[in-house]
Parts: sequence; structure tokens; C-alpha cells
Amino acid sequence: MGEARRKQYNRKRFLFAHPRCVYCGALSTTTDHCPPRCFFESRVWPETYEFPACEACNAEARFDEQALAILVRAELSEIRKEPGQSEWERLLRGVRNNQPAILAEWQDTSRSGIKRALREAFGSQGDDMRHRGWGTISLGPLSREAIDRFMVKLAKALYYRHNEAVFDGVVYAHHVNSLARDTTPDYIRSMLHMAPEVPVVERASRSLADQFIYRFNHSPEHGVMYAVVQFSEQFIFQLIVLSWTAENHLSLLARQQGSEKPDSFRHACPLRHGLDVTA
Repeated sequence: MGEARRKQYNRKRFLFAHPRCVYCGALSTTTDHCPPRCFFESRVWPETYEFPACEACNAEARFDEQALAILVRAELSEIRKEPGQSEWERLLRGVRNNQPAILAEWQDTSRSGIKRALREAFGSQGDDMRHRGWGTISLGPLSREAIDRFMVKLAKALYYRHNEAVFDGVVYAHHVNSLARDTTPDYIRSMLHMAPEVPVVERASRSLADQFIYRFNHSPEHGVMYAVVQFSEQFIFQLIVLSWTAENHLSLLARQQGSEKPDSFRHACPLRHGLDVTA
């Protein structure tokens, strides 16, 4: 059997075993890499992070992922090794051609804004970094919306991976600013304390933990998952994933205790098609 036929056969077997799109519940007709391959150097992505998807869900995130790959792969280093530099520049050209509005948003930063941001992140070293040519990217509404959409997509994929079910419920997704002064080691430890499990992320026995790593806790029985995900040095996502049953239970407890469950970072994620995902 040739390589192309073998891949086609394996994909058909995979889709037969996983008949529903992990993102919306529709019939799966393709597979999707999450995190996407463009996030990884030389497109060496982690094994087994491939999920069943419909054509619409697979295609709709393409521009988000192209833009976020630029941000995820923006290293805190003055020297970028090949092929990372050429790959990053190619991604940037793609964003310039396909999404000029988001590129303009990134560049909407004044000199004083750059000065202030570098000082807040790096203290007294910020001024020296600015003089050496360091800059900042302005994460405006377009960028934040793309980050939110990706966090929800990632939450659904990881829920499916570890709970073995298509998700239908609510995602609480928080983008943690790893360079902010209030993101202290104690704060990070408090997030990680609730996520004891650390999966192996690798390809051909090569660890990819320097590019993508996460810790998680989950309960398939109750339809919940908690995860803290990190890409490169700068992006940390805190994800709480609750089935409708778990969400309603927590809402009831909050009312009984006379408190309100916060709606910050909340994303309702009902299945678009209302399909029986157990079929």
C-alpha cells in the first residue's frame, strides 16, 4: 500500500471511530490539529493531538491560527535561529496579505506606550531593551477575540481528548499575562495546584514541552475539566470546562449560598446542530 493510500485508510478508520466533530457535534469529515501545526517550529507538531472535525469548523479557525502563530512564536530573545526566523517571517507575510486589520492593530503602539510596556514587564532593563530595538505588540479587540476563540477551541479539543466525549456546556477561558507584575510565582503555583496531571507532549520521542505544555484535572463522570496551558514563554491559558449539568449545579449552589457565579471569561458552547453525540 502506497503512503498516500495508507494515510487515507488511516483517516477513514479514525473518522469511523470518531464520528462527530469535537467543536460542534456535526458529522466529522476531516481531521484537525489542535494546537495547529503552524504553532510549532518546522511544523513538528505533537503526536496524537489530531481531532475529528467537520469542514466548517476546520476551516473557520485558519486565520485566527495564522495570526496567533505570530504571537506564540514571538520569542523573548534577540537572536532567533533558523528555520524559526524564516518561518516567522512567512507567517507575518501571510497575516499582512490576509488580515491587514489585525496587523495594523498590532502596530498601533506609541513610543511612550512601548516604553511603559517594557518597563512594566522588565523593570529597569526595559529602557535598555528599547534602545536595543525591542518593541511591543498592541493586543486590541481583534487580537483578543481571536485569542478567546482559540482558547475555547483548545478547551473543547482537550476535553474530548481526556473525557472522551464531545463537549456541550460552558467554557471559562482566561488569558494570563505572564509578563505582568501581578503574575507572581505564587499566583502560578495556585493555578497549577489544581492541575496535577502532566501529559507527555512529543513527536518521535522528541519532547515539545518548550513550545507547548499543560497540566490538567478532569472528571468524565461529572463532565468537567480544568487545564493550565502554556505556549512558548509568553502565553498561558487557564481553562475551566463545565458540562451543562455541572454548570447548572454550580449555579444552584451559588444561589443557595447567596452569591453570584462570576460571568467573567464565560463562553456558552451549545452544540450547533443538537445532534446525538453518542451515535
